[in-house]
Amino acid sequence: MAATPKADWHLRGEWFDVCSCKLPCPCSFAQEPTHGDCLFTLVWQVHEGHYGTTDLSGLGVVALGEFAGNMWIGDPDATMKLMFYIDEKADADQRAALERIFRGDEGGWPGEFGSLISELRGIEYAPINFAAADDLAYWRAEIPGKVDVRVDALTGPTADPNRRVTTVNAPGAEVGPGQVATWGVVKKADAVGFDFSHEYLGASSKHFPFDWRPDGTMPVVEVTAGGTCCCN
Repeated sequence: MAATPKADWHLRGEWFDVCSCKLPCPCSFAQEPTHGDCLFTLVWQVHEGHYGTTDLSGLGVVALGEFAGNMWIGDPDATMKLMFYIDEKADADQRAALERIFRGDEGGWPGEFGSLISELRGIEYAPINFAAADDLAYWRAEIPGKVDVRVDALTGPTADPNRRVTTVNAPGAEVGPGQVATWGVVKKADAVGFDFSHEYLGASSKHFPFDWRPDGTMPVVEVTAGGTCCCN
């Protein structure tokens, strides 16, 4: 039977995580999580997007979950369980489109990510408030009563305060290849709705831009001198 043609879609925006690994998260380097498992909050904010004729611009998605093992090396014992919150201001068509894309049904990088999900515990709709400084001095997301994650850019005594600590060509970039990670320090990490297997304390965070299409093509990122590479 011929494969069902994928819809014409495109999402461009920014993503960040807060996870239980030590900073910097080894998962971003395609290594096993700090504690053998990783408890996480993932946040996507779509700045421009569409699914067919359905506009997806300005909508947010949040995932809560955990995985065990190394998801990047084909570990047969690796598992990932999660749930999604989808922006409640999305209408029925927008909700259906985001559900299909983020479950991996429409290919592209979300299809690669979706293939790693061993258990999808549910999808809920809630107001998602997202904020990030233009210079990435901070990034934040809130779902009232459910999620409150706040991150400030990583810096230190020998870092140029006008530059961000970044990783180029990350081996385990959760948004796909070619994007630049900006590292952050978790200031607050409250998340409920997913039954985590143990206490979840956020320790590591990174911010990525994303630009996705169903064929998996992504724009080439031009690296400038504005960043500082973490863990060369």
